[in-house]
Amino acid sequence: MSGSYGVSEFDYGQCPCNGNYEHRLIEVDVVVEQRNVVLTNIPQGECPLCGSQVYKMQIMERIETLMATAERS
Repeated sequence: MSGSYGVSEFDYGQCPCNGNYEHRLIEVDVVVEQRNVVLTNIPQGECPLCGSQVYKMQIMERIETLMATAERS
């Protein structure tokens, strides 16, 4: 997944456990029509205290768009 993201887009706020979410870039493995697809450099916030993980809405929307496009091809 490519894109240019500003620093403010990586502010995930505070976790309910009172930890602060830390920015990470992860890989996501998905299956699209029986094919394995790896999405790389996906921005994610993860709490170092409890392990809770969050994503920005625009990231989830982009992943959904990529999935829909892949399913049509």
